[in-house]
Amino acid sequence: MSKICRMRDGRMPMISVTSTDAVKTLSKGGKPLADLQYGSYQLVKRSNSSVWQSGWLYAGMVALCAAMSPLANNIAHAQSASQSYASGNNEVERRTISVNGNEGIGGALNRIGANSSDVRLAVRALGKVVNTDDVKRDDQLTVFMRNDSGTKRLLGFNLASGADRSITVTRTIDGDYKARELTTKMQKRSLRVAGVIGENGLLASVREQGAPDRVADSLADAFAYDVDFQREIGPGSSFELMFDRVSDSRGAVVREGEPTYARITTLSGRSIELYRFQASGESSSEWYDENGRSARKFLMRTPINGARLTSNFGYRVHPISGYTKLHEGVDFGAPTGTPVYSAGDGVVTRAGIMGGYGNVVDIDHGNGWSTRYGHLSRFASGLSVGDRVKQGQTIALSGNTGRSTGPHLHFEIRKNGSPLNPMSAQVPNGKTLAGTDYRNFQAQVSRVDNLRRSAMNGVNVANSGISVRAAN
Repeated sequence: MSKICRMRDGRMPMISVTSTDAVKTLSKGGKPLADLQYGSYQLVKRSNSSVWQSGWLYAGMVALCAAMSPLANNIAHAQSASQSYASGNNEVERRTISVNGNEGIGGALNRIGANSSDVRLAVRALGKVVNTDDVKRDDQLTVFMRNDSGTKRLLGFNLASGADRSITVTRTIDGDYKARELTTKMQKRSLRVAGVIGENGLLASVREQGAPDRVADSLADAFAYDVDFQREIGPGSSFELMFDRVSDSRGAVVREGEPTYARITTLSGRSIELYRFQASGESSSEWYDENGRSARKFLMRTPINGARLTSNFGYRVHPISGYTKLHEGVDFGAPTGTPVYSAGDGVVTRAGIMGGYGNVVDIDHGNGWSTRYGHLSRFASGLSVGDRVKQGQTIALSGNTGRSTGPHLHFEIRKNGSPLNPMSAQVPNGKTLAGTDYRNFQAQVSRVDNLRRSAMNGVNVANSGISVRAAN
């Protein structure tokens, strides 16, 4: 083994295998297999003879060593998102992927073809170390798989979890998985993005300024309760965002943190500032104004992102029947398949076909409040009558079913059965911070404002006219 793995300069390369706890490293603080890309070599010591008798593990070790010999000087600079080290019938594949949308870590692993049984066991092991619900969109995973007769067996993966730690999940000799937390050398920076909204709309303008999709989407979510995006936001209105970015020692981004500050100025000059804060007893953070009042209202005005208002509430000539009648909701034009969200917490009372509405979902929010979503292309997987849903949860996809002239979402709000205009209905407000939560919130506001001032006085790191400033 030593001859196979010896490097040209006589040093012994050091390899860590994400497959079993029975394999130990000679040096303390051995790093996971993912560190091959950084040139961290670890010598593997045989601590249990049965390990070497395990055919696939031995073959994988030989494959890794054989592949390293001619590439020893290049491993530290490996930049590829997908690398393979192969020998014979065994192959170890390394991939770096990002978590998409609401798929979670299990969905991300399944998406790249990892064995579903392995994924379930690995995610269960991860859950013993970190809350898997904390894994967000755009979080990055470094994944290792072995091709076993057409089946991609999951050997392990690494997940960055904050600015000073990462979680490594490794396969054990008995086929189970174990997770451990590693202290890492990460850098957390607060970034500021600001600009003027162009012809392509708010989200496109924010992305053009350098913000990742996850952060851009959060801006729409932050102001969904107070801003009419069709009438108040357009070319010439402006925005500002602060968000965290975590990078490794080489500067590679491993995690995009939650945004901490958002400001939007409407066409009329109205400016709204919001700060993100997690109150005690809450499982996640929310947006609050500078006085500690939640931006989250009882119901959202626009339960779909990136859509345009195509028909208002009120009497109109129906485009199909030709009769003048009350249009009991509003229509949002959007491509078929655009996610539709629950406007508030509640219980599903209908999920099926309803005449001219086509596929429709009704939700009871309590105290006489209800919402309706029509012309849907399909419902969220598993959604059925009686299900409890949370505000912002995807309940369906927009479509063109029923009496419809094109793909869109029909949205209604009702109070005690009477229809209200979703764009102007006076719905109950969210909570207001008090006591210790309010004091902690004010301290966070001060920190964020200091970072904003530092960022505005910092070095402009943008190109092509993009105004992005960063502060440590």
